[in-house]
Amino acid sequence: MKKRTRKEEMQLTRETILKEARILFMQKGYKSTSTREIAQKSNITQPALYHHFKDKESLYIEVVRELTTNVNKALETVFKQKMAPNEKLTAMIVTLMNYHPTNIMLMIHDILNEMQPENQYLLFQLSQNTYSRPFSEFFDEMKEQNLLREDVSSKAAAKFVVSSISPLFNGNQKFGPSVPIEEQVSELTDFMLYGIFKK
Repeated sequence: MKKRTRKEEMQLTRETILKEARILFMQKGYKSTSTREIAQKSNITQPALYHHFKDKESLYIEVVRELTTNVNKALETVFKQKMAPNEKLTAMIVTLMNYHPTNIMLMIHDILNEMQPENQYLLFQLSQNTYSRPFSEFFDEMKEQNLLREDVSSKAAAKFVVSSISPLFNGNQKFGPSVPIEEQVSELTDFMLYGIFKK
């Protein structure tokens, strides 16, 4: 087996750090995760971690940047497919949950409360571009097809979707029967698009 070069080893270490940091940040939040813990999970020393990232905040920014890039690509792929409105919205939400297995509201809370002011806007823009924009474009499409109520803007509808799906990121239900996430999302999108009262 060919021995890795120093550059390849450095790249592999960086990827490992990002992977372990993403898991910890997304499970525990920014404040409850330490660089010491990330270093231990990455099988490196804390000084070695700081060789790749100057501090915890810069590491968090890179984790969010990588995460949102992957989510964006996945959502764009779904958005381009020809589907009925309820099927497309369901598929977009399920895709978001598969690529972003954490509480979005926890991440937004971390961005707005734990980051330095100069990084808050950058991270907020990344999150808006990833979560709100695709759903806003979906509702723009619905508006073009004359399916969206005239008094509802695409942005407001997108905001409603993101806030409505946030509880689904909280993990398995502790009480009652366990319901597959696809069924939960399908029911939720049905309520979003068609309401719960008879017309």
